[in-house]
Amino acid sequence: MNKIIDSHIEKLIEVLILTKKDTDKIEKISKVLVTALNKGKKIFVYGNGGSYADSSHFVGELTATYKKKRKPLPFFLLGSNMASVSAWANDYNNNDYVSRELKGYANKGDILIILSTSGGNYKQNQSTNLIKLSKVAKQKNVFLISLLGKGGGFLKKNSNFCYIVNSNLTATIQEVHKTLLHSICELIDNKIK
Repeated sequence: MNKIIDSHIEKLIEVLILTKKDTDKIEKISKVLVTALNKGKKIFVYGNGGSYADSSHFVGELTATYKKKRKPLPFFLLGSNMASVSAWANDYNNNDYVSRELKGYANKGDILIILSTSGGNYKQNQSTNLIKLSKVAKQKNVFLISLLGKGGGFLKKNSNFCYIVNSNLTATIQEVHKTLLHSICELIDNKIK
């Protein structure tokens, strides 16, 4: 049992050490977000499965509080209105709902953050809803930031800025994403009153 735990932790540490070399990229993401916030822009966040849970946690840190008391920030979790999601899935196509939501909410200059361990792949029918969402962001002139893994997939090419975790292990990618998101929260906390 301990070998499994030790192996998991060792793999995560290896990837975190590699990630530490890219802190300038994470700082750049936080600067883009702070600039948008100072201009009154909205920030939308989304991911599938575990990445959705991480997206929700991230939005919660920024609309409530992270380490210090400050004003709530305009971060929005796409796909969180279950009545709308289930109605659209029942009557139309579940793969399109989040894109539809972004069409209704976002304006030029807003930001979309997508979390994905794969980055999407049409041929493998993988995260096609995220691919569609990224295309809507482009159509609406919404700046797209993606936190990815496994080489980045489709989103690597379709994002304005992306960070790709150097791993092919879903759990490790998600754990690094969480670390990066908490780092971004702290960087934002240091700039926003």
